[in-house]
Amino acid sequence: MVGVKEIIVVDDSTDSTPEIAEKLGCRVIKNVKGYGNAYLEGLKHASGDIIVLMDADGTYDPAEIPKLVEPILRDEADVVIGSRFKGKIMPGAMPWHHKYLGNPLLTKLTNFLFGTGFSDVHSGFRAIKKSSLSQLDLKCPGMEFATEFVLKTTMSGLRLLEVPVTYYPRKGDSKLRSFRDGWRHLRLILATSPGHVFLIPSIFLTLIGVAVMTYVLTFEPIRTHTLILGTLLTLIGIQTFFFGVSGKLYSRQIGFRRDDRITSFFSRYSTIEGLMLAGLAILALGFYLGYRIVSFWLAKGFGSLDEFNDAILSMLLIFSGFQIILSSLFLSMFLLNESNGEKVILKS
Repeated sequence: MVGVKEIIVVDDSTDSTPEIAEKLGCRVIKNVKGYGNAYLEGLKHASGDIIVLMDADGTYDPAEIPKLVEPILRDEADVVIGSRFKGKIMPGAMPWHHKYLGNPLLTKLTNFLFGTGFSDVHSGFRAIKKSSLSQLDLKCPGMEFATEFVLKTTMSGLRLLEVPVTYYPRKGDSKLRSFRDGWRHLRLILATSPGHVFLIPSIFLTLIGVAVMTYVLTFEPIRTHTLILGTLLTLIGIQTFFFGVSGKLYSRQIGFRRDDRITSFFSRYSTIEGLMLAGLAILALGFYLGYRIVSFWLAKGFGSLDEFNDAILSMLLIFSGFQIILSSLFLSMFLLNESNGEKVILKS
């Protein structure tokens, strides 16, 4: 038997919802704007051992709360999600572009990028142990709160279970904005997937750029415009790589990613210092090559300069050296809370 200890209603409506809820014995928190902010505020005031989160717009049936709570009571899960796609979506409850495009595509993308197996990332019907809540450190103020909740649950190692629920047509006007809110979910997913968004593209860009430059310098030294293209791809690749590493370190710190080989490697002061030395060496080589070009130019009495390819290569080395040095300094900021001088370990 599941007993209800308290009902908290977080309200920002202009109708009589707060007055009706208070008369029925609910605790009402007023004037909280934003989907995520509403849940975050409600969670601060919740005192039960098991907390149920439910969109109070008539789309979910409170009679199904036991479905979510009982697996936690049986110690089969720490978090339970009510899945609409495993259950039943009533006619008119969900627009076709949400049912067949938005929700399924964002859920599949989440599963692909995070290695999860969700069926309904955006469900507004969930239950969680109060003792597990502190492990999530939830922060998102908007609709992306739903995605943050399931991702941090998974990354925290909590046991998550999906159970089928029924989804009904909403009572009243919806505040959901399909493209705006869909973009916020997508932005969160991409921003916390730096390996796919930054690291993998950076490797391709750098390899193609280096290959193009090597070919031009070896076989076609007069193709200056092609060398410029290779230089551009290489510089973008290097910068994108460091964006990716920074993103992985930050995503791990805020609970969206677990520790892996890349984050472990770049969480060592010895790695950062090695990168800085490599950057200094590349920078010095670039300046040396540039010095040689200027010396040849001076020897010609400031005449025509024929070493265009060498000048481009010098520029690449100088820019790359600066990128590596400055990016290494930036990465070292993630190591500032580390008491051990060699390695940061921030496993979720």
